[in-house]
Amino acid sequence: MDGNTLVHHGDSGKIGSLYGQDMLTFIADFQSYAASAYDTARYLVTNGHRYPESQAVAALGSFDRAAFETLSKYRSLPVTAAPGEASLAMYVNSLGRLHIRRTEDERVRYDLQDQILEIGYVAAGQEILGEILEAHAQAMAVEERQFAKVKRALDKVHAAGSLRDVLELTMDHVQHVESVCFYVGDRFFAVIERFINLVESRKGSEAFLPRLRDLPYAEWSNDEILIVAALHALFLSGRSVRFEEFNGVSLTASALWDKLHDLLRAYRDAGCVCEAPEDVDLFDLARIVREQSGKSEGAGWLRYRWIYGLNFQKNERILSSTRSTEDPLSYLREFGGEYQELAGRVPPAGIEESEFFHDLAMASLNRDLLGVACGSGGEAVKGWVEHLIERIVASAVLATSSDYGMSSSLRDISKLVEPDDAKLMNVVHAFQPGDFFTCFVSKGMREGMERSTADTIAVSVQRRMMFNRWHFIPGNFERGNIVMTRHWYYPPMIPDIAIHSDVHRAAHARARVKYSVRAPGPDMSMRPLVIGDRPYRGFYDVRVVRMTGREFTTEDMLRTRRRTLWMSQLYAVLADHVAARVGNSLPITGFQPGKYCDIEAQPARGDEETRGIPRVLRVPRIPSISS
Repeated sequence: MDGNTLVHHGDSGKIGSLYGQDMLTFIADFQSYAASAYDTARYLVTNGHRYPESQAVAALGSFDRAAFETLSKYRSLPVTAAPGEASLAMYVNSLGRLHIRRTEDERVRYDLQDQILEIGYVAAGQEILGEILEAHAQAMAVEERQFAKVKRALDKVHAAGSLRDVLELTMDHVQHVESVCFYVGDRFFAVIERFINLVESRKGSEAFLPRLRDLPYAEWSNDEILIVAALHALFLSGRSVRFEEFNGVSLTASALWDKLHDLLRAYRDAGCVCEAPEDVDLFDLARIVREQSGKSEGAGWLRYRWIYGLNFQKNERILSSTRSTEDPLSYLREFGGEYQELAGRVPPAGIEESEFFHDLAMASLNRDLLGVACGSGGEAVKGWVEHLIERIVASAVLATSSDYGMSSSLRDISKLVEPDDAKLMNVVHAFQPGDFFTCFVSKGMREGMERSTADTIAVSVQRRMMFNRWHFIPGNFERGNIVMTRHWYYPPMIPDIAIHSDVHRAAHARARVKYSVRAPGPDMSMRPLVIGDRPYRGFYDVRVVRMTGREFTTEDMLRTRRRTLWMSQLYAVLADHVAARVGNSLPITGFQPGKYCDIEAQPARGDEETRGIPRVLRVPRIPSISS
């Protein structure tokens, strides 16, 4: 194949894509696969074999998918530099979306400055082209039937006089999730950092959803009906984070129904007892899915999300068990010394993890209340509670072979102990990022790179997580109580595993967040944290990051989540304390940006059990203070 056919259309000075980074950089070696058009297409659609093919094909348009699946049966067909009989043109845009279209079809563009990489042509011939056309026709027939059911559901909403409310709520929901971006046909809709066209005007043009306010429902196009109905159904099925299930992929009526039924099937497989009639209304199906998602609290199975950073896609998955392969008694070896020194006794035989860390948290709080200086931990620590937080984060970093980890939350939770709702919301609205903290623990970072680089990464992570926490805190309250001018997101409520997160987002790039695990607490499988008689989820977390190497597994996620469960005992103790002693708060004053703990990259000589984790200093036993 002639390399001269690789042409970028559009403004050559344009940097990046609507996502952020130019996705064409991930398929630079595509010519190595030109002997087979199908192999070339697989390489392109999976972003250079980074993206699981089973999910990647969901980004294809209907004709492109029909062509892709048909070419899988004719793997000897090559990619050529010039068109032949009944040819297909293969090209990719800067968003990384692959198109396999008839040569005579106009090239698809998603932005005026969109760049297109011409891959070449496939001389399919009339017979193979006929197969593609037939497969496409069949898919469109299915889509037409599925869309009719979508429209029927929205018709009912309109007939009930609720469509305007649904539209307004949908626009509001879209703005309170971090990233929304999907394809409908050959159009790209998004509310992301670099591109917004769903809810705000761009360059003077009217945004997609707001213009529907003044358009009679009878004049809505099929795309408009699909998008509003889909977003409403997805929200009903699990709040606005469900929008991210379609990030970077094609939103169709068929895909929407499949998504909801797949979620319901996964809950059934986990043990939920539920039924959905064959002719179930779209929005009723969504509500049934939402009902099952709430059954994870106290269950032995776990909801989590798998995140693909190259297109922001976030898929909910279910893990059948919350148990990791880690030694169930490892906490006794790892924290037994602290327990004996701080609690003043040997851990009782058979003590459960929850009780163990509850005791450790109480002992740490007691010392802080008595003003006992803490001489242990990193430079960021100002007290015993903070030392325990840092130790738990360090444990997560080592248990998952991570480069660094963190935990963030509100510095002074006593501020949330306010019985008057209006006054409480005034407090919440007055919070600034500085009212939150980020405990940052790295592993050998200061040894493995320039000190200034390590410090820059730590500071950027700390400030970013404090800013994120400021965004998350209002999401725990009823929407009507949050002022319209306050920017906020729903807090994370289930663990997640992310890959290739150092793309598109400047903050992630600065922090070199290639792979990550986030275990928020309390997640949906745990009881909520109660502060001032109000429940909170996603109020704190444990996160770990790898800057290079291999991606995290579900085992790593379970180990991280185990540390979140340890952390939950600390916050339960703090919540009980502020509830019993209103006005006698104990705020987190350490963990200031730029201050962090860098543990040894290798186990310390003669101290294999602690594997480089800073040990507490020996302190005299101090009488406990009950709370």
